[in-house]
Parts: sequence; structure tokens; C-alpha cells
Amino acid sequence: MKIVRDWLVTLISIVGLMLGVVLLMSPIPVGLVVITASLAALLCVNARSRHLLKATRSRWHKINRTVHRVEKLLERRFRKLWTVISSTRPHNDDHSG
Repeated sequence: MKIVRDWLVTLISIVGLMLGVVLLMSPIPVGLVVITASLAALLCVNARSRHLLKATRSRWHKINRTVHRVEKLLERRFRKLWTVISSTRPHNDDHSG
């Protein structure tokens, strides 16, 4: 049952990402909210997306610093999402700068 739930969340997240891109054209920034929520759900259930985020954080230090700031904001409010995002930290984590 967990596999079915994970596939369903992945499918809904991908549809949400596509919808978010379309909603970016609206005068209200609803698309950013939809994209953020879809990416958060995708990170929670999909190991491949966590691997891609970890590789991205290793390659681009500016993105790593930005995600690290988001981790600090999520730590107390959204414990599950914080745990998932913090697991994508690169091994040579450097937050200075």
C-alpha cells in the first residue's frame, strides 16, 4: 500500500509542477506556491529526486547555501520535510560565504 501511495504522490507532484509552471503566467504568484509544494512532496517520497538535489547541492554552492537557509526555517515547523532536505547535504558541506 505504501508503494501505491508513493507513486500516487509522485504523479500528483509532477502534475503539480506542470500546473505551477502554467500558473507562473498569472498576475498572482500562485505558481511559486504550487511548485514549492509539489517539490516538497516529491522530495518526501522519491529517492531519485533526493539524489538529484544532493548532486545539485554538491555542484552549485550558491544553491547549497540557499537550501541550507531553507533548512533552518523548516527545522521546527516541518520536521519531516526538514529531515528529508537535510539528508541531501553534500559531504563537503561549506556554509561560509
